[in-house]
Amino acid sequence: MTSEPIPPPSTRPAKALSALLIVDAESLLARYPDPSLDPDNPTAIDAGFVLPLSGNATGKKSGNDSKVTLPMDIGDECHLRGRSISLIAEHSVVFYAMDIGDSAVLSTPKLVVKPGLTVPAPDPDNPTEPASHRADDHYWHCSATAKGSTPCRFDFMLVNQRCEVAGCFSWSVEVEIRP
Repeated sequence: MTSEPIPPPSTRPAKALSALLIVDAESLLARYPDPSLDPDNPTAIDAGFVLPLSGNATGKKSGNDSKVTLPMDIGDECHLRGRSISLIAEHSVVFYAMDIGDSAVLSTPKLVVKPGLTVPAPDPDNPTEPASHRADDHYWHCSATAKGSTPCRFDFMLVNQRCEVAGCFSWSVEVEIRP
C-alpha cells in the first residue's frame, strides 16, 4: 500500500460536480471507420457515442436525453473527465478542446493538469495489497454562472496503446444547468 498521502482534488470548499464523459470507442470507430486524424478538423459525430455520468452529495445525477443536464447551483464548479469503453484498453480518449456557446451559463472552460499523483493499482500476485504508480490527472474545469442551457462542443481523440491517434472527433450537445 502507498505510504504517501493522496491529496484531495481541490482544497477549496466550493461545491464541485465531477462528471465523466464515457466514449464508446469501439462503436464509434465501427460507425466512423475513416475518421479525421487532424485535431483542427475533427469528424463530427452523432448522438449516442458519448454518455455522461455524474452525481453529487444530494444524489442528483446528470441526464442525457439529447442534451446533457448537470445538477448544479450557480457558483458550483464542474470537473469534466473523459474515459473510454474498450475491452482491453485498445483505445483511450483525450478531450483536447471544450467550447461553451454561452458564457452566461457556464464559465470559459480551463484544462487543469495535476502531474505526478500517486495512484493505487492492484497487484496481480496479491490483490489485497495494492501497489502504487505515478500518473498525471487532468480534467476540464468550469463553473455554473446561471441556470439555463448552452450549446457545447467537445473535441476529443482516440489513441491506441502506443499513444498514436486513431481518430479526432467532435461532439456537439446542449448542456443544461439546473438544480
